[in-house]
Amino acid sequence: MNQFLKLTTAFVLLSVHFSIAQQNLFNIPSGDITPKGKFFYQHQLNFYQLNELESKSHVVCGVGKRWDIGVNFVDLPLQFGKGQIVSFNDSSNRKPLYPLLMFTLQKQVVLKEDLLFLNIGTQIGPNLSDRLANKKIAFFNYALLRWQPGKWGYLVGGAYHTNDVFVGGPPSDQFGIMLGYEYKLSKRWVLMGDFISGTHKKSQTVIGGGYTVGPKLQVFLGGLLAFPNQRIDNGVVLEINWYGWRFMEAH
Repeated sequence: MNQFLKLTTAFVLLSVHFSIAQQNLFNIPSGDITPKGKFFYQHQLNFYQLNELESKSHVVCGVGKRWDIGVNFVDLPLQFGKGQIVSFNDSSNRKPLYPLLMFTLQKQVVLKEDLLFLNIGTQIGPNLSDRLANKKIAFFNYALLRWQPGKWGYLVGGAYHTNDVFVGGPPSDQFGIMLGYEYKLSKRWVLMGDFISGTHKKSQTVIGGGYTVGPKLQVFLGGLLAFPNQRIDNGVVLEINWYGWRFMEAH
């Protein structure tokens, strides 16, 4: 493993334990905006086998006027007990490429106060490679409506436009829809799920729920289902959300 891979591996393993983009459900944006001057951190591990998983980490900061910005370090495969822990793909003949370092920008527009919101955002950035010629730009643009008719939760839905660097699949499959929900069972327990259409690597459904451990921490667990793309693997998702403010007091 060359020096670049060693440094990246060290960063990833440290980030799993110590890390703090925009807020997501499991796989799609939630439509939440981080308050000005605050930060939000999310770490997600997709388990396909006990020793085979994929790491995703997101950091977002609120900048005011319903804008937030952030960084995503995503799509990093990890394997234990098989020699090399971290794997990379920078071959244009085998997309999607991974892992990715993507910058995020999101704006929320209030359509009806306390009821209906429009979120427009983008995620864009290169795959990680030690060969400059093999770096490509991935992007994921979206527009989401968020409807929250009461304190019980909300529904989100909208459209996305992406490229094969990010999701793989044919060029004709780079437009699609996203759907998601969050339903509060109690002050601490919540149900959550989302769906991404298409026939590419990220065309999947996740259904699960979470528990609010404290005023700044939530833990979620979900089943990753190979639907609508039945050629990908099923799995289990573990997600940890850390808020830079006492979010429970704002709900």
